[in-house]
Amino acid sequence: INAIKNKAPSRPLTIWVNGSITLQNAKDSRIDIKDVSDVSIIGLGNQGEMAGIGFNIVRAENIIIRNLRIHHVRANLGAPGDGISIEGPVRNIWIDHNEIYNSLTVADPSLTEDQVKDYYDGLVDAKGDAQFITISFNKLHHSWKTSLVGSSDSDNYDRTITYHHNHWYNVNSRLPLFRFGKGHIYNNFYDGAVESGINSRMGAVIRIEHNHFASMKNPVMSMYSQEPGFWQLIDNIFDDITWQESPDDGVVAGEAAESTGELTPPYDYSASLLPVHNVKATVLAYAGTGKIDTPPSPGLCASPEPAEPEPTEPEPVPIDPVEPPANVDWNSYDGSLQPFADNALTLADGSLSKFEPQQSGGADEPNLFSANGDGTIRFDSTANSADRSRAKLSAVAPDAGVYPKFFTLLMGVTGNSSGNRILETEVALGDANAVAASRLKIILRNDGNNSGIQLENANNGSSVTAGKGNEPDALDMSAYRIYHFTVALSSPTTGNVAIYTDGNNTPLLQLEGVTMRPASNGSDNYLQIGDAGGSSYLGDIDWVLWSSAGAYTPNMLKGLLPAGVGNISGYEAQP
Repeated sequence: INAIKNKAPSRPLTIWVNGSITLQNAKDSRIDIKDVSDVSIIGLGNQGEMAGIGFNIVRAENIIIRNLRIHHVRANLGAPGDGISIEGPVRNIWIDHNEIYNSLTVADPSLTEDQVKDYYDGLVDAKGDAQFITISFNKLHHSWKTSLVGSSDSDNYDRTITYHHNHWYNVNSRLPLFRFGKGHIYNNFYDGAVESGINSRMGAVIRIEHNHFASMKNPVMSMYSQEPGFWQLIDNIFDDITWQESPDDGVVAGEAAESTGELTPPYDYSASLLPVHNVKATVLAYAGTGKIDTPPSPGLCASPEPAEPEPTEPEPVPIDPVEPPANVDWNSYDGSLQPFADNALTLADGSLSKFEPQQSGGADEPNLFSANGDGTIRFDSTANSADRSRAKLSAVAPDAGVYPKFFTLLMGVTGNSSGNRILETEVALGDANAVAASRLKIILRNDGNNSGIQLENANNGSSVTAGKGNEPDALDMSAYRIYHFTVALSSPTTGNVAIYTDGNNTPLLQLEGVTMRPASNGSDNYLQIGDAGGSSYLGDIDWVLWSSAGAYTPNMLKGLLPAGVGNISGYEAQP
């Protein structure tokens, strides 16, 4: 407290918390961060705790609260009574990677239900002129009054607040309650709310984007104010939701979940916006304390100078940073010729080429590729499963050792109904004279419960399967499908991988920052199709496209696949 009070105006201050701060040892009912700027309060490892005492941020800017457990802050003790209270004028406040909670019950049988609800106040509240506030990667739970923005219907300020990648659970309401101003709520996981979720009131406009709402009541609504608020709903998941009818004095988004307003954030957040189906797993893995790097002890290393907080530029979650292309110079194989035939391939520079045969078991192995006579090529190892006949093209990606490095692969393939595997494809992305490189080994399968799209040893040494036969999102692997894979390497051995199908922009599977399967040699750089390797494969190849110019999502490629290559359903130009 004294360090904040005595802080020199021109010098940033970082306070590291490596123990429990309580009402008793603080000798105060709150920690005031008042009339100051450039203050960071950060917990060390899992040690930082505020037990029964909260923060009161008033007339301040450039404030960071990170990596702290803040809990059981009593109301009516001569302080605001919130875990974190933000009262304007304030700007540039970042509340990140904390766990903030109270209790839904009180061990005092004499209290009425209303008194229990009022025993604690909010977890994170913002009142008055609060600008550029970011609340990210926090666990917010066990609260009746979780997050209030605007103290009353007369607290009329154009507040700007972003909530992203937070885990809200075991709460009653106010997730948040938002009066006036503009809010951006994205990539949050809401798991259980007794009464309501986001309550937009008094003309507030909130962009509600890529959030996962589960097992709760009224996730989005406008109730209990003189004037309604508004929302823009973009690709959210509503799972096991109870919606009530809109009352005469309010609006509930309801089953149709239609937008009532529109808001465009003034910042670029594309690098941190996750596909909605990845939100739950990511938030559960990364929200809360103990997830950021901190010094082991303030006595062992100097406190770092705090970075200028930029709450409107959210902390990025690694997503492949590729701009949509105006066009793509594809490398292509259209299945009209045997893969080993002259001119079977058209490369990105317009030249013609062909795959080279690879026969590890001996030059007398049979060719497992055959023409169907309809512009497709069959790969069939059902009679020769021990053979390793495959088609290989070298030098498919840059090899100068410059990262990030990207690769996009699309294949139009028809499976089988006979219980066999379908096709194996492999990409290696090595550099000249390198000692290590990554490869992606893809196996399309239709063999019972193992069916799906398997990436062998792709996830930190473990194999993963998308669309697996015994899971709810199982794919019909016998049908014609467009399989779409992207790779974005941040180093020779680490990267992101995504799987899409049939032009759907929501990935079936997304791996981020994983250690890739190593290539046999650091200089391996190729695309390879086929290889029985002891298993029976049967599949028909319509076409194959690849590019090393970017890791392109399906929406980026609508209308950009080459004409005449084959069936490109799902990738047609959008009207």
